[in-house]
Amino acid sequence: MEQHTRTAMGNPERSSAGMPARAYWCEVLAEGEVYGTRETVPYVLGTFQTISPKLALRWLRSEAGRIADRLDPDPERSEWVMPWMSVDPVPVPDTPAELRIWAEGPEEQQAARDQLKEGAPLSVVVPGKGCRFTLSVWPVAVPSPESSTALPADDGQSTCPRPGRTSHRKARRTSGLLIPFL
Repeated sequence: MEQHTRTAMGNPERSSAGMPARAYWCEVLAEGEVYGTRETVPYVLGTFQTISPKLALRWLRSEAGRIADRLDPDPERSEWVMPWMSVDPVPVPDTPAELRIWAEGPEEQQAARDQLKEGAPLSVVVPGKGCRFTLSVWPVAVPSPESSTALPADDGQSTCPRPGRTSHRKARRTSGLLIPFL
């Protein structure tokens, strides 16, 4: 069985101040051959967006564990596996074991964290029999506050399209106390 691979490329986009302005887009894909057609089709298993590389990796780890548990429940964690049911592990790691190794390995996670902090995309590919799982994170540019369009200031004029009429909404209360419901 092949080892999972991690690839990196590219530089992060930068804001006008020269600081990285990015969020992180995460995606988990399963790619496999459609029965009888010999055509390989990708299927998106999940996506996630965050501004933190730590949260991006946390989500990828949870997805890797979720996929591994769906493919082959971990006998050490499963409630329904009795001690007499366990067998010797297979000498060659399978896809669920590779996903668990990546998700639980501190060295793997540190390398992935460093790679994301540098602004490089991360892609972990775990091949299996008839299917390949790809866990990816890449930085995406976030528009700077200067480039966002500002809404016009409220000048107290009616926004009702009919002349001579005012809006049907009540005016918002601008002061007062917020009382939490307990």
